[in-house]
Amino acid sequence: MTKYQRPNTKKMKQKAKIFILLLIIALAFCLIFLALRENRLPTVRQNYQPKSYNRIISLAPSTTEILFTLGLGDKVRGVSQFCNWPPAAKTLPRMGGLMNPNYEAIVAAKPDLVIVFDDMLESENKFRALGIETLAVKHDTISDILDSIQAIGQRCGKAEQAQMIVNEILNKTHTIESQNQTQNPPKVLVCIGHDYSQDPSAKPQNIYIAGNDGFYSEMIKLAGGQNAYSGSIPNPAVSFESMISMNPQIIIDILPPANASIESKIIEKQWQNLSDIDAAKNNRIYVFSEDYMSIPGPRFINIIEKIAGIINPPIQTEEDERKNN
Repeated sequence: MTKYQRPNTKKMKQKAKIFILLLIIALAFCLIFLALRENRLPTVRQNYQPKSYNRIISLAPSTTEILFTLGLGDKVRGVSQFCNWPPAAKTLPRMGGLMNPNYEAIVAAKPDLVIVFDDMLESENKFRALGIETLAVKHDTISDILDSIQAIGQRCGKAEQAQMIVNEILNKTHTIESQNQTQNPPKVLVCIGHDYSQDPSAKPQNIYIAGNDGFYSEMIKLAGGQNAYSGSIPNPAVSFESMISMNPQIIIDILPPANASIESKIIEKQWQNLSDIDAAKNNRIYVFSEDYMSIPGPRFINIIEKIAGIINPPIQTEEDERKNN
């Protein structure tokens, strides 16, 4: 008869530890592999010591607005080709655009800081290779916009001013939310582009709308509405059939600056030609042509106010108060 042997629990625990360790290592390699497939590793936000910069380059309208709002306009030495606000930005040297920075002009300007968006990885790496300090910010959501104000303020020694600006914006959004009177939020469609023409009998063609996960959708909700589009595509192109299926009760057409010469009444008439849609039936088509409508900068609060004024006409915005005084 074979004698019973007690299992070696110490060896079993050691094997279990080794197995768990190998499993963690394998999982880590999988995460690294997936990150590399996305062409970048996960980044960790760093806290920088505030510095005094004197030669800042801004490559986006929103970051240019943030710099001027923080009182750093006199430190800006160059902007993107699309930066037109505040008026002082129009006089600054142009340094290309987000997708095509003019590296030669930027290097010649001898910047001590270049501000980019976080998805400009190639440009960011190139600036670093040239020995130029960069700050990357995000702009996809309202939280990103507020974070970018604070990030730029912190880096440039304006943390207190940045916090005051953010608090002021948050207070305004809370006020608008508290004034919402709609029990059933209307379906709002925000059009961010289509083929524009001067023909009032035409219908909008090649329509692109705001998706359900960006700052436009957030602003619709804060203003008291709901996005008519419930899909997952960031900025989908939609057909007439899709428009009828969504049946928005309000349509907001954001007119690009390049098409500002087209009268709003013509665009409204073109949308009204989609007569099967509630927004057209009830004459709830609105064309927004203000320059800040497509800029994810500090003035996004003005967009929320405008949308809220449409959804809840009794809401008094700062713009209304200025007109009445």
